[in-house]
Amino acid sequence: MSEFDTASNHFIEWLKANDATISDSLAIKDYRSEKAGRGVVAIKDIKKDEVLFSLPRKVLLSEETSQLATKPGMKDILNSQQGWAPLILCLMYELKSKNSFWKPYLDILPNAFDTPMFWEQKDIDELAGTGVPDKIGREDAENMFKNTIQPIIKSHPDVFDENVHNLNLFHICGSLIMAYSFHDELTPKPSSQANADDKTEEDEDDEEDEEEQEGIIAMVPMADMLNHRTGFNNARLFHEPESLQMRAIKDIPASEQIYNTYGDLCNADLLRKYGFVDVPNEFDIVEISGDLVCDVSCPADVTDEEKEAKVTFLLEEDVLDDYFVIEKNGDIPPELIASVQVFMMSSQEFSKAMEKRKVPKPKSTPSVMDKVKLILSKRLEQYKTTLEDDERMLSNADDLSTKKYNSIIVRAGEKRILLETEADGPKRKKQRQ
Repeated sequence: MSEFDTASNHFIEWLKANDATISDSLAIKDYRSEKAGRGVVAIKDIKKDEVLFSLPRKVLLSEETSQLATKPGMKDILNSQQGWAPLILCLMYELKSKNSFWKPYLDILPNAFDTPMFWEQKDIDELAGTGVPDKIGREDAENMFKNTIQPIIKSHPDVFDENVHNLNLFHICGSLIMAYSFHDELTPKPSSQANADDKTEEDEDDEEDEEEQEGIIAMVPMADMLNHRTGFNNARLFHEPESLQMRAIKDIPASEQIYNTYGDLCNADLLRKYGFVDVPNEFDIVEISGDLVCDVSCPADVTDEEKEAKVTFLLEEDVLDDYFVIEKNGDIPPELIASVQVFMMSSQEFSKAMEKRKVPKPKSTPSVMDKVKLILSKRLEQYKTTLEDDERMLSNADDLSTKKYNSIIVRAGEKRILLETEADGPKRKKQRQ
């Protein structure tokens, strides 16, 4: 038996020994040949609503269950932190604890990642033009380690070893939480006294949705073994009072992989968070920066003062955003059109709009849509390659590294949206009633 299978079996035995129940209709499978690591496969036909496995909360790894919380003074420290900081500290501690309760689980987690957080600059450069480089957040993450995590480690030498619990381990734990953690909706989150400014871009961007969720962030053994594939979701995690249950949400035939869903994510987000892309991906998008919309739409003779006034006005009216999103259907957001209209205004027209404190209704006039087409064209110029270049490279995909292949898939998907939107003629997205 391979080391891979031995570790997987040990993990399953540990779960069962701690009151987890696992259906005999599934098994852990090695999908490394498909660049997917471990996954879960049906070995018998599975019916819709069948419970695949049930996990008691004691096997979840969180700030509430980690042994770190039992160390002198650490409970209060964990409760005082916000965002991912408590779980990062717990995971750093447990990963280096030889006697960790979770060792059979931690032994099967990856310690190397394909996410851009760990890429060299030459690889990140392949993503030029996409929104990924600006969202990696390495510098902000390292500031979090320096300002928040490291001081706790240094002030508790009886618990941590700063030579072991270091920046590299911090990045590993942050990436594990990004890719593998869940919200346990029925476990209340401890009260927090920390200043929200301690959050960093690494977790700020990915906590925006999580902030609206109740409960606590936790590592959920077995649930995180399920892979994601866009359009193939066939299982879902349910939060019951006494356990967490993974159930089939459709019939799953034997030999089919069991997939959870990581959300309706574009390839840029799949790559940044999880280190892979999906082809095809119906949820691909392209982002248009508010700065680009402003620069292209404003008259050439506009003063910096008036340009700033227009930006402020649109921000105050919740119209202008850092980025506007165009989906695969090519619909132009009405907020983008309204922003173009305001930026195109003469000084006199803008003064009247300011007096009324009213943004004009989006109108797809020829002059406005000509500006939109120019915005799309300028957005395409931000890439270092053309779509034809990318498709030529993809035709020899076997010669590409995984990083380069993934980067090309991300940027080519964005370019297709821009080019198809240009070719079809930009059309305004209907506003919600």
